[in-house]
Amino acid sequence: MKNIGIRVDGGKSVGMGHLVRCLSLAKELRQNGDNVYFLSKFEDGIKKIEIEGFKYIKLQEDNEEKIEGFHYGNKSELINEVEQLSSIIKEKNISALIVDSYNVTKECFLDLKKEVDTLIYIDDINKFSYPVDIIINGNITATDMNYERYYEKELLLLGAKYTLIRDEFKNLPKKVINKDIKEIMITTGGSDPYGVTLKILDSLNLDLKKIKYNVVIGNGFDRELICELEERYHLNENIIFHKNPPSMSEIMLKSDIAISSGGSTIYELCATGTPAITFIYAENQESLVKKMEKEEYIKSLGWFNEFDKESLQNTLKQLVGYSDRENISNKIKKLVDCNGARRTADIISNL
Repeated sequence: MKNIGIRVDGGKSVGMGHLVRCLSLAKELRQNGDNVYFLSKFEDGIKKIEIEGFKYIKLQEDNEEKIEGFHYGNKSELINEVEQLSSIIKEKNISALIVDSYNVTKECFLDLKKEVDTLIYIDDINKFSYPVDIIINGNITATDMNYERYYEKELLLLGAKYTLIRDEFKNLPKKVINKDIKEIMITTGGSDPYGVTLKILDSLNLDLKKIKYNVVIGNGFDRELICELEERYHLNENIIFHKNPPSMSEIMLKSDIAISSGGSTIYELCATGTPAITFIYAENQESLVKKMEKEEYIKSLGWFNEFDKESLQNTLKQLVGYSDRENISNKIKKLVDCNGARRTADIISNL
């Protein structure tokens, strides 16, 4: 049994995708008998960690309420953070540390490497040569990113084989492809700092009562945005707001198509066979969305601040046809097998 630390945040300024994939991995590590501690800053993420029954240590934080848009931290915050982590590692006798954050430097990794037997980094963007023991990148773009080993024995876990997907997406029933579109899912992920949910709803023909819209409200949504959504659309009986839904797979399976941000939710949509229209919400999503569009797994709207009502309506028309949706559904189901977290956990536990 190992004591394993996971350094990750979830909240309105960083989204919830990093935390969700770390929770997927943590559950498999726990099943292997390992003792997992989450090391995290923001309250929204910590609430989710508590719900999943994991131990956590709250790190010092800046006031997230003052942060606008996505913000992953800066160098001064990182220096303070490494000091906190070093102290916690000693106190809890942590032998392996998993880091899932974009606020990293080569120096911080070298400092942390002195404190643990195994240092692991979950990555999306390959910023530099990481001095760690294991790099995990479960994106389909990972094998094209020319990772260079800092150490000769550095282990690279790359590609869809290592995609960290929640266990609720395993062994799902086959998706029913309806002849006509009856339900559309709308999700920006766990947070929506730029209010794109409003933009999408304003761009749709909501008068079509025969279509139901399943709108997901994540843990990291601002209270003001939630109030505005409810106030503006409370008379639309065909708009259903799902606040922190216990089962995303259930919503995906019953939705004929999804309009989604381009983060880790894409892989969950693939697992359920749900055809998707995606938009880029942050820089780390750009290469994934472009690759998925090129391979014809998804339809893309480009950047969230560039698409308009006309482009969204035109893209929706491309998925009206039954055979188009059926072909896409069958194709994307083959992309992930939902065992990436299990494979990764077994490697870490057996080191």
